[in-house]
Amino acid sequence: MARRGENIYKRKDGRYEGRYIKRYDVNGKAVYGYVYSRSYADIRSKLAKCKSGKVPKATGSSTPLSEWLTIWIDSDNGVKETTRALYRRHIRNNISPKIGKYQLRKLNTDILQSFVNNLKFAPSTVKLIFTILKSALMCAEDKGFIENIWSKVKLPKSEKSEVTILTPQEQRRLEAVLTEKNDIGILICLYTGLRIGELCALKWSDIDFAAGQMHINGTQSRINGELKITPPKSKASKRSFPIPDVLMEKLKKHENYSEFVLSNHGGMVEVRAYRRRFKELLKLAGLPDIKFHALRHTFSSRALEVGMDYKTLSEILGHASVSITMDLYVHSLDEHKKAQMNKLNSLYSPSE
Repeated sequence: MARRGENIYKRKDGRYEGRYIKRYDVNGKAVYGYVYSRSYADIRSKLAKCKSGKVPKATGSSTPLSEWLTIWIDSDNGVKETTRALYRRHIRNNISPKIGKYQLRKLNTDILQSFVNNLKFAPSTVKLIFTILKSALMCAEDKGFIENIWSKVKLPKSEKSEVTILTPQEQRRLEAVLTEKNDIGILICLYTGLRIGELCALKWSDIDFAAGQMHINGTQSRINGELKITPPKSKASKRSFPIPDVLMEKLKKHENYSEFVLSNHGGMVEVRAYRRRFKELLKLAGLPDIKFHALRHTFSSRALEVGMDYKTLSEILGHASVSITMDLYVHSLDEHKKAQMNKLNSLYSPSE
């Protein structure tokens, strides 16, 4: 039976158990410690020593940032598995080593600004890292551990990167060196605009030969060292669209001995491996070293050149909005405007 106010209990094995509060966790919940003895006097002495230490306040404000980041990323916050893996890498490699030692209550705007200023990455990566950090700090603010210290942090301005597009002549040179079985993936991207992750996850069951349709249901991701097919990057990325006849004929003639369109001994071809093959093909075609994503841009440019409207193109690409498509390919819009305006030339009839 317990002695009132002492938290000492007599156990069935004859020993006394004393309970005391060691600390409070980040949610304000008490974390208990226990001591044991067969002597009541001894258990009172042990318990008094344990209780003599100052118990931390029922707050998470003294929690180191690195510990809080782990708690936050491990919680069920609606983050996709692939996104969570990306966040973990940035926390492990770029946030915790630099400012993880600070207690939440000792963080301030100057520390955050200095952290951002010393990140030696492209502006888009710096913004992503800061977004991760800010999300974790906002969660801490919701629990009352800290106040808003991030709203006045200045982030680097993004420089709009140029969109690389193959010319029609360069595209023909690339198509001319596609000789291996898996090289059909290059054609697929040139004529549908698939992302490389979507391409490597593409299954034959995703192609409806009767209807002439392609269905994009997933993308390839590497999570904890294992290749997986995960949901597309956004709701709009899960899409279906008609396959051009020229590509459909190639697909019909393609040997189909695997679950996947691009096959590596029956399994998926890894994104990194296919990028290496793309580099080899560029050399064979005598083309400059460009990113694989240039194939997606090339498809978009060709589509606009032949008169495809932006709404249709946006849906085929899986963009969340038409404005994203127009912003990416505004140069093509300018060319389209010029072509349309030049049609007025036929109206001109100089007076004799």
